[in-house]
Amino acid sequence: MLKIRNTVKRFVADRKGDSSFLDVAMKVLIVVVIGAAVLLILNAAIPDLFQGLIDKISGELTGIDVLP
Repeated sequence: MLKIRNTVKRFVADRKGDSSFLDVAMKVLIVVVIGAAVLLILNAAIPDLFQGLIDKISGELTGIDVLP
C-alpha cells in the first residue's frame, strides 16, 4: 500500500514535460475513441468472427452457476 501511495505522490508532484492531468485525460480519450472506431470497423468487416467468439464463450459459460 505504501508503494502505491508513493507512486501516486510522485505522479502528482511530477511537473515536467506533458504530465498534467488534462494531457493524460486527452490521451486516454483519444485511445478510447480510436479503439472504438477500430472495433466498429472490424465488426463491420468481419461480423462472423465476433459472433463466433461470442457463441463459443456463451457455450462455455452456459452450464456454470455463478451464484450458489
